Amino acid sequence: MAWDFQSLFRRHAPGIARSLRRRGLDAEAAADLTQDTFARVIARGPAQDVSDYLSRAYLYRVARNLGINHAKRQALVLSLPLEQSEAQRALAREPDAETILASREQLRLVAAVLAELPERQRCAFLLHRVENWPIARIAEEIGLSPTRTWELVRDTYRRIVLRTGGL
Repeated sequence: MAWDFQSLFRRHAPGIARSLRRRGLDAEAAADLTQDTFARVIARGPAQDVSDYLSRAYLYRVARNLGINHAKRQALVLSLPLEQSEAQRALAREPDAETILASREQLRLVAAVLAELPERQRCAFLLHRVENWPIARIAEEIGLSPTRTWELVRDTYRRIVLRTGGL
């Protein structure tokens, strides 16, 4: 018995998205991971003829694993959110000459790191950081898996932090 992916999606996608939201993901991330789940299952296909129960269990397991991977990636993102009052104070201050010089040096170091990167890695990082594209969209654009794309972005963050001393 071959899997009918359209009926599997119609039957199980809402439940998978709900289960991912219960695990703490926002609705957008849950929807993205639900689609990633089905993309992964379609790409791999069933190992052998399986019942509807096993296909459901397999889908939920893939979704759960993707959710865990997503949480791990989010924990690695190197950004510190500012509280609104801190952000307002930072905007209100005029930088002094020393701060401007230090910022320019950091920018030069970041540009040097980006210039050293292979084109695909630089593109993935800039699309993620500057254009704010989701990893899945970047992966599709550059022709890699979402996991490999995230590794490229993460490695670029690490290189920048190592070179600049943490910004």
